Amino acid sequence: MKYDVFISYSRKDSETADLICSAFTEVGISCFIDKEGIGGGENFPEVLASTIDSSRIFLFLASANSYKSKFTKAEILYAFNHLRSGCIIPYILDESEMPADLEFLLGNVNWIRKTACPPKQLPAEIRKVLDSPDTGTIGGRKVRSRWPLRILLLAVALSVGVLAAILFRQNGDKSAALQDYKQFESWIDRSDSLLKEAARKGAMPNTLETTSEQILDLQSAEAALCLSDSIKKLHAADEHIALFNINTDALRTSISCKMDSMFVAWSNYAKESYELFRITGSPSERQNALDCINHALSIRPDSSLESLKQSLNK
Repeated sequence: MKYDVFISYSRKDSETADLICSAFTEVGISCFIDKEGIGGGENFPEVLASTIDSSRIFLFLASANSYKSKFTKAEILYAFNHLRSGCIIPYILDESEMPADLEFLLGNVNWIRKTACPPKQLPAEIRKVLDSPDTGTIGGRKVRSRWPLRILLLAVALSVGVLAAILFRQNGDKSAALQDYKQFESWIDRSDSLLKEAARKGAMPNTLETTSEQILDLQSAEAALCLSDSIKKLHAADEHIALFNINTDALRTSISCKMDSMFVAWSNYAKESYELFRITGSPSERQNALDCINHALSIRPDSSLESLKQSLNK
């Protein structure tokens, strides 16, 4: 059976989940909510996997409880890897800090907060997404068609498939720990390689055309480190933690510094181009300012640049 919404939640948030499900049902939005849970020792249930595949929206009830649940995390990872024609929407139930690995995965989707949209109002927001003609979306908005972002999402999808398998592995097994270590080390090597590739592209004469690729390499390098950290955390409390003592601080700092410097550079270019556009009114200068703003915003959000972009688009 196909559903409009798959609800992923912690059993400790069952009261809220039931309230949301009832609100959906009242307005004719079909939803799947797993009330039975996942039995101890079971792998990813086939019924949940097939239901996620066929649902139009994956609604994650984000809370301190769900952040601690390995099952909700596994469902998110599976959704990222398989939800081709639907979207993922986090519904933030409380103000607890989202774990870094989840925040990375959900950083490019639109969040809905319970404080701004109570459960009774949620069906109206979900209906807007269901009525949208766009497909292949995440977070209820169409993904930009630029190929670098598509490649980044593909890389994340492939990566989380590995993590999904690791989540259900018994960490006490030495052979499993050694396999995890190999994956852990490969992500660090991958991150280092991507950082070097970004530096190579940054040294090319026509950096404007290669900037998107350079930013993608740096973001992918950061993602690879995030994945290595997730593997390390799985062994934080067992006897195999000594295997994962590689210090990645220098690599992480290099990536961060490079992204910071690129952000500052493109922000400055954007402001200079904006001022030139105000003086000359040149369409080409306006487009140049927009290109510079978009490069900077692809690195990190910035309210002042968003304001400039709105001024240019008026």
